[in-house]
Amino acid sequence: MEAKSHNKHLGILIFIGFLLIIIGIVSYIVINYNSDQAEVKRRMDEVRESYKTFKTDVESFNSIREDIYTNVITDNMYYQTLKDNDASYKEIFNNYKDSLEKIDKDYNGVKDKCINVLHPEADVNNKCEAIISSYEEVVNTYVSDVNSYNNLITSYNKWLTDTNSSDTKLEKIKSDRDYIDINGDREYNGKKEVEKEISDEEEDNTGVVPDE
Repeated sequence: MEAKSHNKHLGILIFIGFLLIIIGIVSYIVINYNSDQAEVKRRMDEVRESYKTFKTDVESFNSIREDIYTNVITDNMYYQTLKDNDASYKEIFNNYKDSLEKIDKDYNGVKDKCINVLHPEADVNNKCEAIISSYEEVVNTYVSDVNSYNNLITSYNKWLTDTNSSDTKLEKIKSDRDYIDINGDREYNGKKEVEKEISDEEEDNTGVVPDE
């Protein structure tokens, strides 16, 4: 009788031990699942917040670029204009570079959460896609614009040589950037170097119709 009672207690203890193991395993899975879910949510929230900052900085970048094509790389550029405004033009391009560096920081802070990462919510994936595409475009746009401006400098310096001028040659904008292709599709979004004509003679560009 005592042996049966002992076996019964032992069976109960084994069952309780087995039950505690099961509860422990389930608790571990639930805790890790909740932790993973919290981490996923944290990453998605970071992408959403980063997108807001990124978008604002890109808008600032585009505003400076508009200023460049309104006042610097224009359709009526003259050698004298380029010479007289060299310092101010380079200051605009310096602001342009600073603006791009802010975008670099935005992108570098979120790229590990966007490149080759699939989030469970579509709006986050769309924001990641927009960030990657826009970053490639702004970098290639910047490189194109610097090259276009430097082409004007090359033309000006050549003109000085051709005319045996004693004027000091202008320095090009120094940059260690090159075109990028983030997704490897061999298409460089934003790459477009604009060739602008430059003249050594000022003309009447007032747009006023002369009297007959």
